[in-house]
Amino acid sequence: MSPLPLSRLRWQRAAAKALFLSPIVFMVLFFALPLALTVVWSVFERTMFWMKPGFTLFSYENFFFSARLENFLGSMMHSSVSVVVAFLFGFPVAVFIRRRIPQVAQHRVILLFILPFMVSEIIRIFALRPVLQRTGLVNSVLLELGIITEPITAILYTPMGVIIGEVLSFLPFIVFAGFLAMEAVPKYVFEICDDLGARPHRVFIDVILPLAAPGIFAGAVFIFVNGLGVALLPNILGGPGAVNAGLIATQAISALDFPLAMAVNAIMMTTLLGLLYIGHRLFDLTRILTPIN
Repeated sequence: MSPLPLSRLRWQRAAAKALFLSPIVFMVLFFALPLALTVVWSVFERTMFWMKPGFTLFSYENFFFSARLENFLGSMMHSSVSVVVAFLFGFPVAVFIRRRIPQVAQHRVILLFILPFMVSEIIRIFALRPVLQRTGLVNSVLLELGIITEPITAILYTPMGVIIGEVLSFLPFIVFAGFLAMEAVPKYVFEICDDLGARPHRVFIDVILPLAAPGIFAGAVFIFVNGLGVALLPNILGGPGAVNAGLIATQAISALDFPLAMAVNAIMMTTLLGLLYIGHRLFDLTRILTPIN
């Protein structure tokens, strides 16, 4: 076979390099740069319909010295509770799939937890209202079984409703991230524990949790940040008094206070980066996809 012409070889190398660099360029132009500009715009001065270049911390003062900060901290607390509940329900599922389901079927089972994300987010959240409302499915079943004598009103249009919505909406994150972390652990690790007669709770605490910590933390961050940022949750399930960071930003945009909206986004981004930094220092998040020898 004759060698390729030099010009064609150069063209192929250039095409391969461009193909490799294109995702990086895309992420810089449409992700990193807009996030950096968000911080810059957050210190711009507000005008009647937009904003103008300048330097002012008024938007941050407007956030930190108002009820918005209290709402933001409250939404952080609700998201933290959602993370704990999602871990209690989701991570055991990930462990069960990894340890008890045949390996050839594990990815198919995980796919079942991804399917809900193929449905529009607003449809998934709004569909919870007829389930959780006073005359909804939950109250009807509990009344029929005689467990309660009157409908429970605390599960919708309350902080509990928001927490339930966050858990049901983002539970697959903790299942998927936990499974990825568990998938990097060879099965012989668990076989050794069984051969040594280790009790299940000791295996869970001493072996599974330390090895899966990066995946657990990654899934927890996903749930926490989405709980803070998805404005539909408090708007649909939390009632008029429920507010999170995403809803604060949305309300600021509706009021044409774009610097305030940018400041809220910058605060959320700083919170996310801080969590990722702490998690990486504690658990080394790159271990999620690294096989354990």
